[in-house]
Amino acid sequence: MTTINNKRLVSLGLLLMTGLLTSCSEQKSVNASFYKSEIKVTSFGIPHITADDFGSLGFGEGYMAARDHVCNIAYGLVEARGERAKYFGAGEKNKHVKSDVLIKALDISDNAEQYFKGQTDENQQWISGYTSGYNKYINDIGRDNITSWCKGADWVHEVKPQDIFARFLLLAQTTRYMSGMIVSAAPPQSEAEKSGDKTAKLDLTSEEFAESTKDLGGRHMGSNAWAFGKNRTENGRGMLLGNPHYPWTGTDRFWEKHLIIPGRLNIYGTHLLGAPGVAIGFNENVGWSHTVSDSERVVFYTLDLVPGDPTSYFYDGKPRKMIAKKISLPVKDENGTETIENHVVWFSHYGPMVNLPNAPWTTTRAITIRDANVDNHNLLDQWKDMDLAKDMDSFKQAHKKWNAMPWVNSMATSKDGRAVYIDGTNVARLSPEAIALWRDRTQTDPLTKEFNEKLEHIILDGSDSRFEWQPHPEARVAGVVPFVEQPQYDRSDYIFNANDSYWLTNAKEPLEGYSPLFGPERTARTLRTRMNAKFLSDTSPKGPAGEDGKFSLQEMQAAILSNRSLTAELLLDELVSACTAQPAIKYGSKTVDLSKACIILKGYNKHLDLDANGAVLFREWITLYPYEESFKKGELFAIAFDPNDPINTPRDLADKTLALVKLAEAIENMQSADLSLDSTLGDIQFSYKSQEKIAIHGGLNEEGIANIIDQWRYDAMAPQVNGNRIASSKYLTDVGYSVTAGTSFLLSLSYTDEGPKAEAFLTYGESGDPTSEHYTDQTKLFAKKQWRPILFNMTDINQDIKESFILTGPR
Repeated sequence: MTTINNKRLVSLGLLLMTGLLTSCSEQKSVNASFYKSEIKVTSFGIPHITADDFGSLGFGEGYMAARDHVCNIAYGLVEARGERAKYFGAGEKNKHVKSDVLIKALDISDNAEQYFKGQTDENQQWISGYTSGYNKYINDIGRDNITSWCKGADWVHEVKPQDIFARFLLLAQTTRYMSGMIVSAAPPQSEAEKSGDKTAKLDLTSEEFAESTKDLGGRHMGSNAWAFGKNRTENGRGMLLGNPHYPWTGTDRFWEKHLIIPGRLNIYGTHLLGAPGVAIGFNENVGWSHTVSDSERVVFYTLDLVPGDPTSYFYDGKPRKMIAKKISLPVKDENGTETIENHVVWFSHYGPMVNLPNAPWTTTRAITIRDANVDNHNLLDQWKDMDLAKDMDSFKQAHKKWNAMPWVNSMATSKDGRAVYIDGTNVARLSPEAIALWRDRTQTDPLTKEFNEKLEHIILDGSDSRFEWQPHPEARVAGVVPFVEQPQYDRSDYIFNANDSYWLTNAKEPLEGYSPLFGPERTARTLRTRMNAKFLSDTSPKGPAGEDGKFSLQEMQAAILSNRSLTAELLLDELVSACTAQPAIKYGSKTVDLSKACIILKGYNKHLDLDANGAVLFREWITLYPYEESFKKGELFAIAFDPNDPINTPRDLADKTLALVKLAEAIENMQSADLSLDSTLGDIQFSYKSQEKIAIHGGLNEEGIANIIDQWRYDAMAPQVNGNRIASSKYLTDVGYSVTAGTSFLLSLSYTDEGPKAEAFLTYGESGDPTSEHYTDQTKLFAKKQWRPILFNMTDINQDIKESFILTGPR
């Protein structure tokens, strides 16, 4: 039986006219020259795709992904080809130009052609099938009939497999987050040189620099992941909690799918738009999630320049010439006319030169970078082998063989009850001598010290060959750390990660002794990491795992959505005591009455649920402190971090007078927004979905919550509601707190004697099409904390079919 949603009548009607869509009851053998996918769509629009080979599997994937997200996928492909400025103009602060210049300078498209040819035949078939499925959807529906935001756009068109692979390559690149730094880098010029220079100049704004250094390699896109072994679960089998915090709009959304090749593959989960396969999910044997690693995928280098020639540098005392790569870029102007801009991107033998406000390119010194993911083109191989894993050993072998995880940790569990952590990210393999020299420079060299302490990045002496990356026979990419030297744990109790380094993977037995490029050891953790650690390490009878100290699926779900605020647990009582003792304080030119706010805060339950009175007021107070104060003894905390008590330190409210001044400021900000001091998140924190606004629970990193709900100003072409900031508030706007990112694919998984049991949310919905019922359905479920079952067993799938068909097309 085939059930057709009315909102799909146009596309399915066109398909029927082609004669290539038949009901499941009319299945016939298909010639080997044709793709054939069986597609069953269940509740919430989830496709279960079955095929006999990877080519046909990709065909079904590409078609169904385009049906839900043709606009975002097409836009991602435009980005990967370096054509944003061609279609959308220079963009705000030249953001499109900067992106395109970088992508062309890195030869993403040319490399995609080369690396695609180097893929296995099966991988090529998979990508080619995905491409054909995507193209089929576009051709069948016609871009003028698209019902999402790219309707009629000339940049929505057929693509080649190499375009899809270019998008895949771009996902691995760390330098994609550094476009402003790279394309604005230029040597100092004399006045005569300036007057004759015909190349366009791009500036690096202070905001770009701050975001680039903070978010390098996607650090802003955080996550939590927990894996439990047999000793910490009620049934003695493995359990997993996957909680990636990702954008709710744009090209970096997840799309959910179930992929089946009978007898070979049975994998359920998600991947980023435009990518075949599953990156986060589970099969019959293992389940896993990822978090963005705290490792250094990019290494900065200083170069000592040759006197009189700022484009030559010394290397072991001998001069080397930089390379200037010329880029001609089509840019659409305000009138729609295309003009050509000429740019130059400079390279050392390490990689691109960069422009930094704190370290500009002078006549004596310049800065360059080397990205460990430049030659990483085995992402599909590794995720594919993870998808196919028969047990935990083969899952780990996928990491060892391919060594291709670009910037994420892996946390995994298995049906036999193992909990595994691997930071498999690509980082530089430095010699012990180089590491020792760098540690010394963090104390003696001001720039190295600043990079380490303020920017949290590593900078080395690029004019000294001792800082070159060292080979290893098991490293797939030359000079990167191989699997055998990466931080990892295989345990029977638990492991977790919340974007800090590997050190506190297990609170009872921290990991130590690895390269500093994987992140620091024995340093303060984020409040979110500490909250995660409290959940997992607490085995008391009243803890989240109950009297037995062992988690069930429901207890794990309750913990992640408890919305506990560690920051409130640490500071609220002391803040209330301070304002009770001093109910008024001078702020600016007036005295502010704190008594009402104090009463409200006294009643705050320290959670970030929709109905929590005082949650908004506490947020407005805590976010007035600089974020770095949450790691140390200072303005916020009175007790310093103790590496022997990392979960409980730092703590205690420090300067109580300052705390009251900031409370007065928070009151003023809320009054400026015409908000009652007892406003709840249900009153002002919304996901704006087309014509609806849906109240969303959850909070911010500053609040020490696991369930992150955030407001990144994400670079997306699709319409967003961001609002204008209120007074000195960090997050409050004239439309409240507009949710644009955070908890995305929230996966809870338990292996049982009957197989995997899983429940989940894809918080923003399966479809990016505002006319689809699956644009808001899961957002509303998430708002109510109503977990939905994942259908993995074919019997359950067949009982819930909303639409089914056979999709075919020429190879």
